[in-house]
Parts: sequence; structure tokens; C-alpha cells
Amino acid sequence: MLRGKSTEMASQEERMRQQDEQLARLGEGVDRIKGLGQNMQEETKNQLGLLDQLESDVDKTTTGIREETKHAEDVTVSGQTFYMYVCIAILVLVMVLELIVGLQ
Repeated sequence: MLRGKSTEMASQEERMRQQDEQLARLGEGVDRIKGLGQNMQEETKNQLGLLDQLESDVDKTTTGIREETKHAEDVTVSGQTFYMYVCIAILVLVMVLELIVGLQ
């Protein structure tokens, strides 16, 4: 009977030792996961900072493009106005020449 209890206790101690090893491995796994989570959090913060900077740069670029588009439209309109004045000057010149030729 003593031997049976001794064997049973040894078996129980072995199971407890195995459970302790499993818990230790589980703890190591949890620590690794915690480290990965902290790394992911830090990387996410870095990425958010980069995205904020990118958003600011895109806003500045969009504003610059809008200003240049307006400038290009103004240049186009002023160029068209210039050609209209040239046409008017040529037509006035032709009318004056016709008047001079017609009066002679």
C-alpha cells in the first residue's frame, strides 16, 4: 500500500512538473505576443505620423495646383483678349484704308 501511494505521488509530481513546464512555455509565448503587440503599436504610431505628414503635403500640393490652374486660365483669357485687340486693330486699319481708297 505504501508503494502504491509512492507511485501515485511520483506520478502526480511528474504531472505537476509537466504542467509547470507547459505553463512556463505558455508564459514565454504570452511574452512574445506582448512584445509583438508593443512593436505593432509603435509601428502604427509611426505610420500615423507619416500619414498625417502626407495629408498635409497633399493639401499643400492641391492648393498649389488650384492656384496654378487659375493662373493658367487667366493667361489663356488674357491671351485671347490680346488676339481680339489685334483683330480689332487690323479691322480698323482695313476700314481706314477703305475710306482712304473710297474717298479718292
